[in-house]
Amino acid sequence: MAYSDLLIWQYQTKPKAFATMQMLERLFTENSKLLAKFPLILDIETSAGDNLDMVGRHIGQDRVLNGYILRKFFGFHGSSQAMSFSQNRQGGGEWYRRRNPLADSVRLNDDDYRFLIKCRILKNYQTGTLPNIIDAVRFLFGGLGNAEDNQDMTVTVFIPNNNLTTFKQYAIENLDILPRQMGVKINFTIL
Repeated sequence: MAYSDLLIWQYQTKPKAFATMQMLERLFTENSKLLAKFPLILDIETSAGDNLDMVGRHIGQDRVLNGYILRKFFGFHGSSQAMSFSQNRQGGGEWYRRRNPLADSVRLNDDDYRFLIKCRILKNYQTGTLPNIIDAVRFLFGGLGNAEDNQDMTVTVFIPNNNLTTFKQYAIENLDILPRQMGVKINFTIL
């Protein structure tokens, strides 16, 4: 049944009233379709781009990660990660100046940002127990992985190497991504 059929008998022969009801019907139909898509917009698994940024802002995770990529500096033979000298900077490193940052910020792609959002959600709703850590590892790494309490204020977490990207490896080594109790150190073992 259309909304225009709900007009009272006095207005059923009036063209302006009929047109107004048709316009309202069209607007309500379009808005109901948009409202049906709204849960998909904020779904972490399916959202992308600006929608994923909106989810990240809501939970407090920024897309820009500071200090992720090490800068390439000029160095001498035998130094680790040293670059050659080049005037045009095409293939060489830059000279290090005092107080220059050693690493640059990077804007994460959707997959890496989605991983950090999931990590932040896990940290926000943590209990810090061993079953909670095991559930977090399995959630983040596709159902695989385990954790073991060493009974000395450390927990060893076993992570499979099958879908471990360079960013996930960086997050494991440098970011505090798993829930844990205060004072407990997490040791990662990649299988």
